[in-house]
Formats: sequence, C-alpha cells, structure tokens
Amino acid sequence: MIYFDNAATTGYKPPEVIQAVNYALTHLSANPGRSAHRQAIEGSLKMAETREKIAKLVGCPNPDNVVFSLNCTTALNQAILGSITRGCHIISSLSEHNSVLRPLFELKRRGIAEVSFLVPDKENKISPLDVQREIKRNTRMVVLGHISNVTGAEQEIEEIGKITKNNKLIFIVDGAQSVGYADVNMEKQNIDLLAFPAHKGLHGIMGLGCLCFKDEAKPTPILYGGTGTDSHLLTQPTTSPECFESGTQNLPAILGLNAAIDWYEKTKNSNAEKRKELAKMLYDGLHTLKKVTVLSCPNFKSGIVSFKIEGIDSMTAADILAEKYEIAVRSGLHCAPLIHKHLGTDKEGLVRASVSAENNRNEVITFLRAIKEISE
Repeated sequence: MIYFDNAATTGYKPPEVIQAVNYALTHLSANPGRSAHRQAIEGSLKMAETREKIAKLVGCPNPDNVVFSLNCTTALNQAILGSITRGCHIISSLSEHNSVLRPLFELKRRGIAEVSFLVPDKENKISPLDVQREIKRNTRMVVLGHISNVTGAEQEIEEIGKITKNNKLIFIVDGAQSVGYADVNMEKQNIDLLAFPAHKGLHGIMGLGCLCFKDEAKPTPILYGGTGTDSHLLTQPTTSPECFESGTQNLPAILGLNAAIDWYEKTKNSNAEKRKELAKMLYDGLHTLKKVTVLSCPNFKSGIVSFKIEGIDSMTAADILAEKYEIAVRSGLHCAPLIHKHLGTDKEGLVRASVSAENNRNEVITFLRAIKEISE
C-alpha cells in the first residue's frame, strides 16, 4: 500500500521507537509513581527524562510543566477549559480542528464565554492585525492551530504571540500538525500553552499527547483522581505535573516518544528536505490535471496537499484510491467543518494526501496517474 495519510498519523515508526515500546512492555510493566520497586522507579525516571527532552524540543522553560495526556485533544481541552473565566472573550479562527472548536462552542453554548472566529485571508492565514483588532476589554485568550490540517497553511505564530504578550492574553497553540514539521519555540514565539501528539510529526505511537505551559499560564486541572502523591487528600494536588496526570500513564508510548525525539533530532534536516520535495512534486503534479482543483497552500514542510476532483465527492475518490490502487488518503471534512464551509467544500469535502520522508518519488508518480485516471 502507498500510505499518504501521514497527517492523520505517520505510517512509519522508527525501529528505535518500536524497541523502546517493546522494552516498556517487557521490562517495565509497572505503574510509575505508584510504587517504590525497581520497575516503577525506572519508569518514573524515564518519564522525567522524556519531559526534559520535550521541554528542550519546544522551548518550554520548565520540564515539570510538560504534562502527558491521552492525546492532543485531551491536552487542548485541559488548556482551554483549565484557563477559562466566566464572562471572558476568546479569539480563535475558522481554520480550527474540532478539538478546539467543540470546547469553544460548548463554552459558548453554556453562556460561559464569548468566542470570535477570525476569517482566513486568500492564503488561508490569520492576519495578526485581525487578532489585534478583535481584542476587547474582556478578552482572555487566543487559541489557534499552528498549521492547518486541511490547507497546510502556517500561521504567523511569533507575530501573534507578540500581540498576545503585549496585551497580557493567554496564547494557546494547537501544534498537532507543526511539532516535528515546523520550528516551535514557546519562549521565542510567546506561546503560553502548547498541545501536540506523539504519533504525528515525531513518529511516536498513538495514545499519547502532551501539554506544555509556562509557569505564569498554569491552568486548573479538569480531570480528578489518583496521582500517587498526596493520597491522604480528598482534593486534587496542586503540584505540576502530578496534578494534571490522574490515573495510570501510557508508559510504553512515553518511552516511544523519548526514542522518537532522539530519532527526530538526528534525521530532521534530511527528512524535512525530502518531505518538501515530495509535497511540491505532488502539488505541482495535481495542478496539471484539468479536472482537479488544489485548495491547500504551498507550505510543503507540512506534507499536506488537499484537493477536489470535479464531479466526484471526496469519500468516493478515497474509496476508489484504496480499493483499486491501494493508496491510503483522508477524505471528508477532516474534523474541521468551519474551514470547509469557508472554502465551499462542506458538502463534498476534500481529498487530503499527506506525505512523509519515508515516501518516494515513484509513489507520487503512481498517485498522480491514479488521480488522472479517476478524474477522466
């Protein structure tokens, strides 16, 4: 199979990651932070080591503010719901994924917060000036995706971060499609809270997300339960990261991420160049097909190329690619309904092809031939 669905989860998992996960399953089948025996202690030390690597990777000032979660969605829920105050105003955009939209719409539905959704420009970007103009007396936070999972558009995070800092606002960034693909530095870009998954750009495994935050932007926990600390208390502990990590953590995935970061640091430059080359080849090739319209941006670092075929809805096209050509892509609304409505593709959706450095030119050529045949 040709795997062009890397924006959903990267198909390739490095041997180092698989080995680390296997080691956790075979030698560290213990609950870190809950016992004092060797396996539990080693697991706790590995978790602390992974926090340090993540903090260094994304420029988080304090490794203790690196919190593990079930996935990026739960990390974003913790960031948003844990930072809210009743009656506040939130700025977001039409480009967001449902992991941002649904918490925001729920806050709006309950009458807890007012939300403004900024409209992307012709390049599918959010203007920093629009962010500035939308700020009100009760504005508390700005919540934006760094790179769109539909268009691949990259927002001017650093410029927007300057605005949020100058106006003393909380800046929450969804890094689902950027960590591992673009430069992310919380200090330099003035990001207060950053959420991202292990299983996409870093090539870790599913079942693990991360929330990183600055000391001054520490949210309130939204999940309560056992933490292995202060067990005599019937109230949630207040010390990070423990207060945000109720229940048993996914140690195999955490060790996998530990190894994935090491692999990423060794391969990031060469992989980035190859991914850009393949995405550009795909983007340019689709532009030559008469009945194909490309709606994604030429931001080749993301590897994302989204398009529609005249007269064929996206799900039908994806089914044909899978069944006839054994090519895996994503179709539909990509859990981002407002950007599709903005693009006018909310009825038929888009086909999203997303490459990684593990793909090759022959696979792109095969894909383009398949799309040509389908469109004709």
